[in-house]
Amino acid sequence: MNTIAHDRLPIGDLLAGCTPGRVQSVGRMQVLPLLGDAADAPTVTVPTELRIGTSGYGTLTFANPAPTVGLVPCHLALIVDRSAQDHAMPRAALVEPSGRLTFDAAMCVQQTQSGLIPEGPQSLAVLPLGLRAAASASSDADGYSRLWPAVQRFNASSGLAETGNLVLFLKHFALELERFVAEFECVPDQVGAVVLLDGELAGIERAPSPDYWSAMWEPLIRFCYGAEAIRSGSPDPAAPPPTRTALTLPTGGGDGAAAGDPYDVLAEALRAADAEEQRRAERALAERTGEVVATAREQTYAGVTVGRAEGERLVGAYAVGADRPIYASLTARSFGG
Repeated sequence: MNTIAHDRLPIGDLLAGCTPGRVQSVGRMQVLPLLGDAADAPTVTVPTELRIGTSGYGTLTFANPAPTVGLVPCHLALIVDRSAQDHAMPRAALVEPSGRLTFDAAMCVQQTQSGLIPEGPQSLAVLPLGLRAAASASSDADGYSRLWPAVQRFNASSGLAETGNLVLFLKHFALELERFVAEFECVPDQVGAVVLLDGELAGIERAPSPDYWSAMWEPLIRFCYGAEAIRSGSPDPAAPPPTRTALTLPTGGGDGAAAGDPYDVLAEALRAADAEEQRRAERALAERTGEVVATAREQTYAGVTVGRAEGERLVGAYAVGADRPIYASLTARSFGG
């Protein structure tokens, strides 16, 4: 998978055809849905349809049973319940229609655990945001253990033992991670999302279709962004997150009582707060659409091209098909404490 070309693209170009939906805000985390019409986009195999396993440490295998090209998401992680070494991808990749991919530059993320994963349908995960820049940076490096130092730092920064075992974090914060999935939801025609933490851009995700997005929604919210919200949490849990918009209630009379019917007043204040949250989220996205990322094309199958994308503050992968962007996964290089 050698790089075959380089380009520079504004982030706005990678999101062409997407429009923002209604922002969802829970605590310190906001999700701005991206809506789109995927009717003209090439059909891509949904990642949950791929049969995935390991044939050796650092080697992930992908079997694509569909007659359409398979798009392996950037920084996909395989976290299994059985006694086997969990693995992750350093970048995105393509699997030929009705074909196979043996990816021998994968990374182990469960230090000291032995065993291989039989090829088959798998529950999917995505590396936590705090590990994704390190994973991209190691894309051309050798050694299945090369991400262990970053996992050690990630666990230590979360108040856990300094070990290269990502499962330690996932098990310790299992309940908190589950709450992120319950508190946010997919909406009709959603093909992506902009994720903010404390008003700061954490990531931009765009999928080829609503079905593809639906398959990746939980892995992204639970493992990638939910994990970062926990790891970089406010040092003062009682402090209101900066993204929370205060309600402004009108007052009347000398006693400061609210004017008009109290329910109507509260409803109007909530509408105003929601509108302000929406404005802030859309502004955070607008401020980044002109930011340029360098793209490096790596694979092309069945009219779909996938490659890396690297900017000053964001890093990840992208894909184009039928001369239009169909996929982008860009996360902050660094975030929080």
